[in-house]
Amino acid sequence: MSKYIIVERLGQCAIVTINNPSSNAWTLESLKALSAAMETLDADSAVRSVVLTGAGDQYFSAGIDMNLLAKASREQAARIVDAMALAYNSIRQFRGVTVAALNGLALGSGLECALACDYIVIERGAKLGMPEAVAGLTPAAGGTKALTDRVGVPWAKRIILGGELVDADTALRIGLAEQVVDSGFAKIVAISLAGKVANQSRSAVLAARRLIEVSQQTTLDRQLLLERAAFLELMEGDEQREGVAALLAQRKPAWQDDNDD
Repeated sequence: MSKYIIVERLGQCAIVTINNPSSNAWTLESLKALSAAMETLDADSAVRSVVLTGAGDQYFSAGIDMNLLAKASREQAARIVDAMALAYNSIRQFRGVTVAALNGLALGSGLECALACDYIVIERGAKLGMPEAVAGLTPAAGGTKALTDRVGVPWAKRIILGGELVDADTALRIGLAEQVVDSGFAKIVAISLAGKVANQSRSAVLAARRLIEVSQQTTLDRQLLLERAAFLELMEGDEQREGVAALLAQRKPAWQDDNDD
């Protein structure tokens, strides 16, 4: 594993730390290491959730290392953009729940990385932004869509076109973060949020996650068909039978993966 990506296990939760002091900027090596780490965690049935955070207390990530772009050719820049897309897609494609614990500044592709997660927890004092236009660039790893999906067109324009940095309270108000916590508590709260998925059926979480993600691109009639198909497929599974039995018996479900630990 790369020194730039540190993976720790806490029960069924994995903590992935971006470790490139002082700004935790992304390099080709760290992006590839993130992809590899997420693919490994996705293949590990004992891992139900992932918390992503930054080393230190100043930065979640300042985005791509500008030194890489200073003299990059078009081909080299393309490799960087492709590495970002692969890394962040590896977060989106993780079958469990992902939580970004923003312990400091999340800028540019650093914010794009956080937006790839299911939830965002931000500490007071941290700020978020996509200031690529200052460097004559645009977001290139899904940021224009992910940010707009979360906060709407006007705020996306303020953040991307105007280079506006958003503080924690504003992020919460506009839907860019799910929770604001005091300094030093983002990772703790993120682990708590991520841990709640362990109480749920793995197959149900995966199915519901997919349904939520497609809901904005489909009609209600189409969504009803998709939900019906997912519901009936889950009805044939062992987890559904165990979940219903546990509810009727007023006990905690004994998921198969829990028994395997």
